[in-house]
Order: sequence, then C-alpha cells, then structure tokens
Amino acid sequence: MKHFDHIVFDVDGTLADTEESVLSSLVQIVQEETGKTLPRHELEFALGIPGKDALEKLGIYSQATLDRWCQVAASFKSTISVFPGLLEVIATLADSGCKLGIVSSRARDEYTKEIAPLGFDKYFEHIILVEDTTEHKPAPAPMLEYLRRTGANPGNVVYVGDTVYDEQCATSAGVSFARAAWGSHQDIPNATYNLKTPNDLLTLTTK
Repeated sequence: MKHFDHIVFDVDGTLADTEESVLSSLVQIVQEETGKTLPRHELEFALGIPGKDALEKLGIYSQATLDRWCQVAASFKSTISVFPGLLEVIATLADSGCKLGIVSSRARDEYTKEIAPLGFDKYFEHIILVEDTTEHKPAPAPMLEYLRRTGANPGNVVYVGDTVYDEQCATSAGVSFARAAWGSHQDIPNATYNLKTPNDLLTLTTK
C-alpha cells in the first residue's frame, strides 16, 4: 500500500455519524413543503452534497427552506457522534506528523454548530467547506482548493470518504481515494482502498 503525507477527510459518514440528523430532518422538511412523507432511502442522495443542491434536486429550494432545514437539523444534534475509535486514530496520525485536512460539503455555520463541538477540529490545519469554492462535490474544486492552500503534491494525498461523490471529487483532482466502510452505505468500485475500520487509516502513512 502506498503511504501518504496528507490524509484528507470528508465529514458526514466518515468522521461523524450524521445520518440520523440529516435524513430525519430532511424527511420533515419535505413533508412540510410538499405534504408527502418520503422514505429515508429515497433521500440518501442528500448525504454528501450541499444542502442547497439536495433541496434543488427535490424541487423545493429557497433560502427560507434551507434555513428551516438547518433549524430542524439542529434539533437532532444529540444524535451526531464521532465514529467509535476514530478520535484516537486521528490523534495518533497527528502526533506522527501526518498532515490532516477536511473537505466537506457542510456550510460553515452548520459545521461550527454541529460538527466542531465533537472535538476533532484541533487536529486539522486546513478545513475546506462549501463557502470556499464555487463548485462542489462531485466536482474536483474543493480538493483542488485544499491542494492550492497546502501546496501538496496530489500523488501524496489520499481522500477518505463514504460516497461516490467523494470518490469522483478525489479522482478528478488527481488524488487517491479510500472508502470509509465504517460509515459508507454505497459500493464504490473505483475506490483505491477500502478501509474496514478506523484503525486501517494507520496503514496509509509511515509517519
């Protein structure tokens, strides 16, 4: 296995288990806007893309609706948690000198209120969020912005994520992709690596 100087993480479904928060709140928003109660599996496409894009795909986007979704999602904050064992592995990677980053479709306000309190922020020097680029996953722009800020060689970077959107973003930017099987519900045949547990992250670096 190749060893990398930079390990970059998606947030939802990779660092944090946010599925209950995202999908339960979206079910409620769709019901409020359309009167229909959609099954959760029909909304799983929303995992890993910006909220605005998800609402546009559903045909219910407005800034007011997006704000309302954020408000409802915040009421599910208690359901969000770091995947077991992940904080310890991240701390080990950081202590070893490996450079860690985040590329996420989260808005900064959402990230600050719902994700930052989980306690892993201090390990990441560069955090790329939806406001940092005009194009978003699955486009390569967020990862290219990480490369621009860090000056990293794409060949020395691996992106860890849970969706096809993440893989497409990584591949288009010229970096390797590792599937976080502990949070992924998708088959991602083009993944360079398939990591079964957070401990497998330690195999990606020699540092």
